[in-house]
Amino acid sequence: MKKFGIIILLLGLLVSCNDKNRASSMDRQEVETSENVPPENIQKEREAVQTEVEPEAPVAVLKGRYRKLVKDKPAADCNCNCIEIDFDKPTEWCIEKDRMFITARVQRTGDNTANIYFVDVSRDDDREKKMPWADFDRDTPVASLEFHEDGSAKLDWKGFASGGEIATDYAILGKKTLEGTYKRDEE
Repeated sequence: MKKFGIIILLLGLLVSCNDKNRASSMDRQEVETSENVPPENIQKEREAVQTEVEPEAPVAVLKGRYRKLVKDKPAADCNCNCIEIDFDKPTEWCIEKDRMFITARVQRTGDNTANIYFVDVSRDDDREKKMPWADFDRDTPVASLEFHEDGSAKLDWKGFASGGEIATDYAILGKKTLEGTYKRDEE
């Protein structure tokens, strides 16, 4: 009985060694085959394997005036309820209705995303709040935009920053006025 068990054990080892030899010879064949393939064919094979990427939406499709949605309907007036998206030049943005406006630039960050950067104050009629406009960063986004296929855009207000950090005393400015979902006006 012991001899029979030893024979089965030896057969198992023999079979497993043969499997390893077959696997390593197949690996050698794959390496040898890929070494003989010209580089341009390898690149063609790689491109064929890659999935098709949707082209980036043209900037012209995203540019334009967007009207804030109020109870799922576009706001009746544009007084602090509209934003102008232009990737070529800064536009005016309402921070506090009838009181405070800034100039901001929009920079695309992906196929359907963009960041908004503070450029300068354009109107500040709030005599009670003295804003440190000169201290606010021009290279830290104050908000981000996410564009959707249905022609809407969602604005997420981050707030003004100073020294790369959110200026907590002024972070809420613009949040109530600007944050929300907008629908592109048909021109």
